[in-house]
Amino acid sequence: MWRDIGGAVIARRFVFIGIAGVALALTAAGLPSRAASAQPSVIEGVWLTERQSEMTIAPCGDDWCGYLTKIVVPPEIRAKYGDDLEKLNGNYTDVMNPDPDLRDRPILGLRILLIKSTGSDNTFKGLIYNPEDGRDYDGRLKVIGTNTLRLEGCMMFGMMCQGENWQRIALPAAEVAQADGTPAADQVPAAN
Repeated sequence: MWRDIGGAVIARRFVFIGIAGVALALTAAGLPSRAASAQPSVIEGVWLTERQSEMTIAPCGDDWCGYLTKIVVPPEIRAKYGDDLEKLNGNYTDVMNPDPDLRDRPILGLRILLIKSTGSDNTFKGLIYNPEDGRDYDGRLKVIGTNTLRLEGCMMFGMMCQGENWQRIALPAAEVAQADGTPAADQVPAAN
């Protein structure tokens, strides 16, 4: 949806990272924290969403945070809004946030995920922030392959979930660096 305010068209809804119509941000409570470790977690790195946006997952305190580091506006939104979208020049803000003080914050670089361990190396939980509607949702993240994550956002006490698979496009720097600091060629994922 779009809103016209004094001649300026403001984006109200986008599927930026696209999780079957749900863009994400996680906030978790009451789950076990990860142990402090020099080894990167299997979920750390840069991940390509199904809509071709990028999410960077990195440690933050005892948990992991995911930041939207590249926004790709879906073709159907670009086709629908054309020149009006171009007027925004990539300056998308969190206009749907229920807190008026946060509505001007940029979507690019926004913390979308706050993830906690469940005690398993391959399953993580938290809450998901959706910039499309300014709400948090329960979420889960599951490692389904070396370079594939399954992210799901849920509502109605976890009874209704939608999700998508993300593909790794970059490993954390600590994992790909050799002793001399240069990346190990066999550890850098092939470009798609």
